[in-house]
Amino acid sequence: MQSAVKVTLGIGGVMLVIGILLTVLGARGISSIEGFSVEDETVWSGSSGVYVHQDSSECCLLIFVSDDVRCDEFDLNVSGGGAWYEHDWCTEDGKLPSGHADDPEGWLHMGYVRGLEGGVSYEFTSRDEITAVPESVVVEIIGDAIGGFLGAMGGGSCACCGVFILILGLIMALTMKDETPTTYQVDAEGRVIQIQGGQVAPSPVSIAPGSEGSVDGSAAATEEWYKQTEK
Repeated sequence: MQSAVKVTLGIGGVMLVIGILLTVLGARGISSIEGFSVEDETVWSGSSGVYVHQDSSECCLLIFVSDDVRCDEFDLNVSGGGAWYEHDWCTEDGKLPSGHADDPEGWLHMGYVRGLEGGVSYEFTSRDEITAVPESVVVEIIGDAIGGFLGAMGGGSCACCGVFILILGLIMALTMKDETPTTYQVDAEGRVIQIQGGQVAPSPVSIAPGSEGSVDGSAAATEEWYKQTEK
């Protein structure tokens, strides 16, 4: 097998393996959205009470309610510090928030509590039961999902290129002929012998040491022999 064929097959195989790995990792990132649970990420829940914000690096909370609560009837009052509640836009009929399509099953994301400060106590008051989730958790999940989608796209493209290159390498392996090595040897009598494909070529040329005429004649014969072998 020629070296060009080996290189082509090697590149195709490596690209195929890399593409498969990227696709698998990307699929894991996308599946992180399905694994998101409001209950597991809750930092506060209830209809009224005091919330003490512990994480100074976190400035916002996402507010979730049950999916049977109307968007245009929901309200949340936040007192303490400089925090406030920011309500999402509602659909035209007022029933659902505008971004309800990507909300977890059984839940509606109604809005945000912004301006939170670490170590400060806040009082939440609402007519409905609410559940608060740190914004950074959702942002991280969305980032993983986007990265996973891009990774899966890139992995699929890389795998397809790898398969194409492998097919090209197989075609080359079936159609390209191996080159037959040619070597030359000088025997004990001074004859130049061509060895091609493991066999001694006919009509060896003698280069016998001796007179000048003999050398010139041998040189001429050798040149003629080379011309014949090149054909």
